[in-house]
Amino acid sequence: MTASRREAQNDPARRARLKELVGLHTRPVIASVLDRPHLEAFIESSAQFCFLAQTDLIELETAIARIHDRPRKVVFVNIDSIVGLAQDRGGVDYLARLGADGLLTTRGSLIPRAQEAGLLTVQKLFITDRSNIQRGVAAVHGAKPDLLQLMPAPVLPFVAGHEIMRIRPVVASGFVTSPTEVEAALSHGAVAVSTSTPKLWEYEHASEQRTRPQPSRE
Repeated sequence: MTASRREAQNDPARRARLKELVGLHTRPVIASVLDRPHLEAFIESSAQFCFLAQTDLIELETAIARIHDRPRKVVFVNIDSIVGLAQDRGGVDYLARLGADGLLTTRGSLIPRAQEAGLLTVQKLFITDRSNIQRGVAAVHGAKPDLLQLMPAPVLPFVAGHEIMRIRPVVASGFVTSPTEVEAALSHGAVAVSTSTPKLWEYEHASEQRTRPQPSRE
């Protein structure tokens, strides 16, 4: 681990944000916020976490500020889907200046910089078949995100015993539209799910019913 990355892991603001992830124990559904109606619904919901995506750059600062107007709301910005925002060091630093809590990306190269900037990190990985799982394992080992988003969620029963489920706490995403599908993902090893179905954002699970792996602080 580089000196700058060690400093990032000891950054008080980032460590405080890591502690917020404990909320996933009882509120394991992360809201996927894709448009203005979703934003309004998330703000009014009891959900604590959101993945903010498909937002224009000119609206991003206002969206983050509105989310933070509500206590304990945590926003991860999908840097890959913000129109007008570069997916590079400058884009990462801009998100940090806007007050984003975290960053979501498929680009492993952005993870270390985001952590140095004090952001929580989620690396997004699509599993299309068994042949790309090992490449995914190598990518996650290299990037060391705080959370790993696996898509699509229905693939989890086929990889539940695989190393990919043990490297980092897993957020299952894609095709999660009912409480039954939330429970299925959690039962196969995910610590949380993300979904754009607002009715699921109120889902609550008692933490004592399940022991979850904790986000890494390497």
